[in-house]
Amino acid sequence: MWCQRRVPEDVKDATIVHLYKRKGNWQLCDNHGGISLVKIAGKIFARIVLTRLNGHLEQGLLRESQCDFRRHRGTTDVIFACHQLQEKCQEMRTHLYTSFVDLTKAFDTVNRDGLWKFIQKFGFPERFTQMVHQLHDGMTARVTDNGTVSKAFTVTN
Repeated sequence: MWCQRRVPEDVKDATIVHLYKRKGNWQLCDNHGGISLVKIAGKIFARIVLTRLNGHLEQGLLRESQCDFRRHRGTTDVIFACHQLQEKCQEMRTHLYTSFVDLTKAFDTVNRDGLWKFIQKFGFPERFTQMVHQLHDGMTARVTDNGTVSKAFTVTN
């Protein structure tokens, strides 16, 4: 795939299944999450792309405050930093105001034109940009529920 600069079509096919989140009424769609099942070749290719992406981003493109989805960092680091800040404010007898926003609710889709601009802006190699673009272009999915599978549809965002 990488050498030929071409992503096979079957790598871009997914089957979406829903899983109950184990909270609230199981009959409500909001209490289920979707998982996309893809072929092994697609998973391997996505892992290669992710590894290359992370390698590029770790070279000073991400802020130090970015912890989630990074090697050797995670949400526990942010929780620790918040706890330290809270203790320091208590020690200094100052107010601390916090706000937590679930960005997955605010941004549940990806602006693909924005993604291509982002990749170019941060100097990713042209081949990388082409491969990510091909991976998204023409992506299809099917939804399965209780053994019934829907017709394939194009994934746009």
